[in-house]
Amino acid sequence: MSAVAKQLDIFGRPDHCRIVKDPEKSGLEDMEYRLLRRYVQKVSAIIEHIDQIGLPQPGEQFRLITRRSFNAIEFVQYVAGRERIEQLNMAIYSINFQAAQMLIDLVRRGKIGHVAIMMSNLRNKAHREKEEIIKQKFTDHPKIDLFFCCSHAKLMACRTEAGNHYVIEGSGNLAYNSRIEQYVIDNDREIYEFSVRWMEEIKAFLAGRPELEIC
Repeated sequence: MSAVAKQLDIFGRPDHCRIVKDPEKSGLEDMEYRLLRRYVQKVSAIIEHIDQIGLPQPGEQFRLITRRSFNAIEFVQYVAGRERIEQLNMAIYSINFQAAQMLIDLVRRGKIGHVAIMMSNLRNKAHREKEEIIKQKFTDHPKIDLFFCCSHAKLMACRTEAGNHYVIEGSGNLAYNSRIEQYVIDNDREIYEFSVRWMEEIKAFLAGRPELEIC
């Protein structure tokens, strides 16, 4: 742990979230860009609940607009209710208590085998709530790996026992709000592997730098 992260949190443990960053450069600028080009069958819809359209078949893509109070964790819950998720990789900007509890419960009940989370360390008005949730729910969990970096990405990649590879990307956070949000859901192994790989590359690239904090 870097010297800047040794301050104790409200639970008396080392505070992984208080990181001093260069406001002009995060370190990630030095990484190579990643591009994946795919052509798939597309379906579009405006929905209030994910069960209005179901899940895409292999090689299919759904593009969605939500217009009501909607939490992106509902995608994971919906998948896990139909197919056990062997591996879930997530890039999270913000998460609320309900979403964190739902994720922990799905892991506890064996609906999800393992979770890897790339969490944003950017400051925002929900940061205090987010930090407390992380400390209570995710840190030191035997089936959840968590690291922080300078990120605004929002992505969930699910590999299921049924052989599907769902990747959910969109503007919504893991919290309820009444804003219009857009999402893309793919069922594609190549997109899944691409998504998992770039998150792993970021973690490896930042190893040993103050930017990276692993819990």
